[in-house]
Amino acid sequence: MRALQPATRLPGTPNTSTPLSLKRPAQLGAHLLLVVVGYYVGARLGLGLRFHNSQIGVVWPPNALILAALILTPRKRWWSVLLAGALAHVVVMAPLFPAWRWLWQIAANAALTTVAAETVRRVAGLPLRFDNRRQILIFLGTAFVSTGLFALTLPAFVRSLFGLEPTFSPRVSLVAVMLSNAIGILLITPIVVLWAQHGFRGLKEFATRHVLEAAAIFMALLAVGTLAFGSGPEVARFPPLLLWIFPPLLWAAVRLGPLGAATSLCFVAALSAFGTARHVGPFIMATEAGQVLSLQLFWIVLWLPVMLLAAVIREREQAEDALHDLRNQLAHATRLATAGELSGAIAHELRQPLMAILANAQAGIRLLGSKPTYYPEVHEILEDIARHDKQAAAVISRMRSFLAEGESRFEPVAVETVVRDALALSRSTIELSEVEVQTQVGPCLPRVRGDPVQLLQVVLNLIVNGCESMLRVPAPERRLRLTVDRLGEAQVEVAIADCGVGLPDGNAERVFEPFFTTKPKGLGLGLAIGRSIVTAHGGRLWAENNLHRGATFHLALGAANGNGNGHYYPAPSNGNGNGSHAQ
Repeated sequence: MRALQPATRLPGTPNTSTPLSLKRPAQLGAHLLLVVVGYYVGARLGLGLRFHNSQIGVVWPPNALILAALILTPRKRWWSVLLAGALAHVVVMAPLFPAWRWLWQIAANAALTTVAAETVRRVAGLPLRFDNRRQILIFLGTAFVSTGLFALTLPAFVRSLFGLEPTFSPRVSLVAVMLSNAIGILLITPIVVLWAQHGFRGLKEFATRHVLEAAAIFMALLAVGTLAFGSGPEVARFPPLLLWIFPPLLWAAVRLGPLGAATSLCFVAALSAFGTARHVGPFIMATEAGQVLSLQLFWIVLWLPVMLLAAVIREREQAEDALHDLRNQLAHATRLATAGELSGAIAHELRQPLMAILANAQAGIRLLGSKPTYYPEVHEILEDIARHDKQAAAVISRMRSFLAEGESRFEPVAVETVVRDALALSRSTIELSEVEVQTQVGPCLPRVRGDPVQLLQVVLNLIVNGCESMLRVPAPERRLRLTVDRLGEAQVEVAIADCGVGLPDGNAERVFEPFFTTKPKGLGLGLAIGRSIVTAHGGRLWAENNLHRGATFHLALGAANGNGNGHYYPAPSNGNGNGSHAQ
């Protein structure tokens, strides 16, 4: 299962902008209403997470929500997001604090979120998907640096600096405000941004088993979280219980990607905060300030490794996808090069049926113009035309299929069919090279799972190479033997043996190295790409010299099981060329 991947942009969004598009007034109103409601709920939640006489909450979600909205909104619309947040702030704070204080908070919060959003845009880059280590580390640094700097301008710190805040000293106030805002940004901003990019509709694209796996992960988090954070005070004497929360979080990071990791972290934070507020769980043995700091440090310790792991997994998947695309492009380029080498033979193969069609058509015209008309002869001529037309069409169809460019399409494939198609494509090359082909196909061969075009490319390249290796051998001695049979219980082997010059003595593996070639005009990529294709199919491709003359190339592929999936057989590490496999 691949990790959940957000779409590049939402429908209707220009390529140069961020995922949310606010072009229409109705959209603008709906988004602003969502910002107001989210800010209001987040502010109420932040105020509710103040323990006893604390004036600063454990986490402050509103700034994190505004930051997420700014990241998702084009810069020219930022004023509307900040205005919506200011209105919601007034509604929440006006009954609790004097006007000068909430006006001061609005200005400081707007400056904080604007600077943080601009830093993320310029340094981390958009779209912000949290799918690489660079974005994770930049976002982490932005969260702490920006909140640390702007905590110096907030009322709580300034008042404590002048002795007007009896609850906190300036140092404690600075740390508390910074951690409250930074942790809110770490926990809430990623989940809002990722869900906005991915969208709930995207869940429909995933198979039922993937949805069930995600449900199992969150059930495990709920069970472990309830035990660790919801038990009585006695659980505080067993801090190792907190380690149980890591396996489900790592599971979410590996299987669900950044979206699942961010959602899981937020879920665990909610469980731990709720338990501590109810005076249960492992954090209640500390003092009031110690409880808050313990919770905050616990969330930070969880956030960084889990999000980094999810990012590393996504980076690896992206690298694999890039390599897969590159392999497909190289394979297609090699097919084009092979087609160029075969162009003369193909032209010769097409010339025969086309000339026969022309001759039959001219003969038919003459017969139709004569009196009396020879209808049986005309009927026979038309049948010859149809037969030769099908012959030419088959050549063109095979070549079009061989040259087609597209994604790999793995399906159950009969290896003997691949070999037959490869022989049909290379028939003219075989005839022009005056090579005698001998084929031997074993009975009741299982199918393999693979891309038929790519496997055809590998076998065709081996056949053409075998023919070309015998050009310096007397014509009566040019024989190419193809054997298709079982290899053990769960593999199918194709062996292509020629009577040519053979492989380099003692260094047979060199023929599989990129750009190594013995042909005057060869690219040296055919066998290298062929081995990469076979390896991607979970198979093996190796070569060995024959006892008397020539070489034999062996292609082994795992038989498809009952589900149509192929078995994987890793190649051994030795590379002596005598039956050696890919390294």
